[in-house]
Amino acid sequence: MIHKEERISFNDILYIWQKYLWPGRESPIKSHSAMTLNGSISMEIYNYPATHWGIYHNNKIIAVNSGHMSSKNHYRSRGLWVHEQFRKKGLAQLLLSATTLQAKKEGCSVIWSIPRKEALPTYKASGFTEEGNYFATETSTANIYATKLL
Repeated sequence: MIHKEERISFNDILYIWQKYLWPGRESPIKSHSAMTLNGSISMEIYNYPATHWGIYHNNKIIAVNSGHMSSKNHYRSRGLWVHEQFRKKGLAQLLLSATTLQAKKEGCSVIWSIPRKEALPTYKASGFTEEGNYFATETSTANIYATKLL
C-alpha cells in the first residue's frame, strides 16, 4: 500500500484536529500558531503562508501535518496526527519530510515543533532533537520542544 502526502485545505485539516488531535480544546484552532521558538508570541507569523498536508486512504484522510514560518529563519511543524490503524507505517515521517522540505523551500535554517511525549520518538526518527524539559499545554500534560537544523 503506497501513500503520498498532498496539500489539503485548512478546513480539511481543521476537522481532523478538532475531532481527533485536540478534541475538547477550548481555545480557537487557527491555521497558524503565534508562538515562536523561544516561546514568545508574534502576530507577524500570520503574514507567512501556512501549508497543510494530508495522506488519504480510500478517499479518507488518515494522516495530517501543517507548517508555517515562525520567524525569518524558523519553521514550525504543527498538528501531526496519524489514524491509529495506520501508525508505525512511516506516514508521520513522510509528513515530517514534506514539512522539512517546505521549510527549506521557504529559506529556513531550523524546523521545530512541540510534540507530545509519546510522539517524540517519531520526531527523533526524523532527525529532531529534544530541547529543554517537558511541560503541559492546553491539550497535553507532557510536551517538549524538538528542533532540527536544516
